[in-house]
Amino acid sequence: DCDAPLASALPRPSFSSSSELSSSHGPGFSRLNRRDGAGGWTPLVSNKYQWLQIDLGERMEVTAVATQGGYGSSDWVTSYLLMFSDGGRNWKQYRREESIWGFPGNTNADSVVHYRLQPPFEARFLRFLPLAWNPRGRIGMRIEVYGCAYKSEVVYFNGQSALLYKLDKKPLKPVRDVISLKFKAIQSNGILLHREGQHGNHITLELIKGKLVFFLNSGNAKLPTTVAPVTLTLGSLLDDQHWHSVLIELLDTQVNFTVDKHTHHFQAKGESSYLDLNFEISFGGIPTPGRARPFTRQSFHGCLENLYYNGVDVTELAKKHKPQILMMGNVSFSCPQPQTVPVTFLSSRSYLALPGSSGEDKVSVTFQFRTWNRAGHLLFGELQRGSGSFVLFLKDGKLKLSLFQPGQSPRNVTAGAGLNDGQWHSVSLSAKWSHVNVVVDDDTAVQPLVAVLIDSGDTYYFGALYEQSCEAHKHRGNPSGLYYIDADGSGPLGPFLVYCNMTDAAWTVVRHGGPDAVTVRGAPSGHPRSAVSFAYAAGAGQVRAVVSLAERCEQRLALRCGTARRPDSRDGTPLSWWVGRTNETHTYWGGSLPDAQKCTCGLEGNCIDSQYYCNCDAGRSEW
Repeated sequence: DCDAPLASALPRPSFSSSSELSSSHGPGFSRLNRRDGAGGWTPLVSNKYQWLQIDLGERMEVTAVATQGGYGSSDWVTSYLLMFSDGGRNWKQYRREESIWGFPGNTNADSVVHYRLQPPFEARFLRFLPLAWNPRGRIGMRIEVYGCAYKSEVVYFNGQSALLYKLDKKPLKPVRDVISLKFKAIQSNGILLHREGQHGNHITLELIKGKLVFFLNSGNAKLPTTVAPVTLTLGSLLDDQHWHSVLIELLDTQVNFTVDKHTHHFQAKGESSYLDLNFEISFGGIPTPGRARPFTRQSFHGCLENLYYNGVDVTELAKKHKPQILMMGNVSFSCPQPQTVPVTFLSSRSYLALPGSSGEDKVSVTFQFRTWNRAGHLLFGELQRGSGSFVLFLKDGKLKLSLFQPGQSPRNVTAGAGLNDGQWHSVSLSAKWSHVNVVVDDDTAVQPLVAVLIDSGDTYYFGALYEQSCEAHKHRGNPSGLYYIDADGSGPLGPFLVYCNMTDAAWTVVRHGGPDAVTVRGAPSGHPRSAVSFAYAAGAGQVRAVVSLAERCEQRLALRCGTARRPDSRDGTPLSWWVGRTNETHTYWGGSLPDAQKCTCGLEGNCIDSQYYCNCDAGRSEW
């Protein structure tokens, strides 16, 4: 059985949290069914940024969790997420059947809600992240974790090392070979295992660009040359520094290949040839003893755990220096924690704010990223002393930089292509007095700048950070200028560029792509009319979202005319009009009112000819 309580006997320092309402609401009071302190953990502020963490002391197998609210209170959590980690830095969200699974929580303070985890997982650290809670109370939690001890035999390869396992005497009849292991990769490429024979036949398990590829070449001379070796790929982004399980089962020409519960069954071509393989198998690389280069292909950099070949613990043999094992290079039996930990943005509203070098006359940023998305926001920064702002983003798989400076049109730089391939790409951005330089991998793009002072801001925002309105930018103390906003927040509409005019109120100006004034020439009677269309930087849905947020909204269309009447003098039919976003035709212009049948001068009583309510109707030659 593996369902013993793991948290109840832990000391208080094993519990930690994002914050606490008071010393009696601390994380150390969060054990299930306990009433000490205030009767549970409650954070200082109840929001979705809070968490409760447990350190189990060592990696354990976790099979179930249970929760309660704060004892005798109105504080309980109605749903939460569960995260786990080996070292407390690189976290992974618990997923059930490859989907994000939020746990339903409690409906009162004291009843226990218990969930068995299918599948279970191994971890030392667990985090509970409240998503929702009793609206009449606060976040309140008491928790328990169930499981048992986990046996872990680990071997570490540094990318230039391997284990060579010499097998027992070759059997005389077909046998079922089983290889099982877990791996945690530091690099995205490398050989995990390899076994070959005398006639070119071999099996190889290799990590290639974060995907696990299984090669099987029968080497059977009776097969036509058109029969290609079996190549099977499973998984992706497996170099995420988390543990992944592998199971390979071979019986004659039948192969079962499983990675993280995903299994592929296939039949190799030809007759039985697997038994013609040599009596040794290598792990971590393909060693070539006695040669100048000890490894002919890139070796694995990372850790293997619980490595078994037909039930034999290969790691245990290596630790005891058994004669069946030959160790090459630097092999150790502990798995180091990663020095760098990637940050994952789970939604379009996730972001990371990091301090910049405030006051420097330059911007300098370097980072790596990987994604499958063709478009997305990577970095945003505001420059100090009114020197502008910049945004770095992906569009159509290319990296684009837009730099906004006062009094200047946006400067755009494009570098790289096909960057949404799921692989790591390095980015370097530097901007100074006379130029901006963007380097993506080996692709460099340089854009000259108008000599305007660039004064680095104090914060850089990585991920999808967009304010919802110009009002939000104003509250942050930002001056008038060009900004990206996301009017529907986490909704389906994307961000777009607007001009924020920071007066007593914050005006959001959505600009069109044409000139400020457009000439429209009249058409003779019976001929098609002249028309002008304006394409705005925002789509119709984005404009509607901005309008719905606005306290006041206006659109100004001004008509300047020369010898051009508005209505037909014979029957009063309007000769000029405009069509708005609701497809309604309007005949009034800037400064007038709907259905007034007058221009501004008519409303104010100062038209150049008092017989008319618009200067255009006077038929004068001047504008």
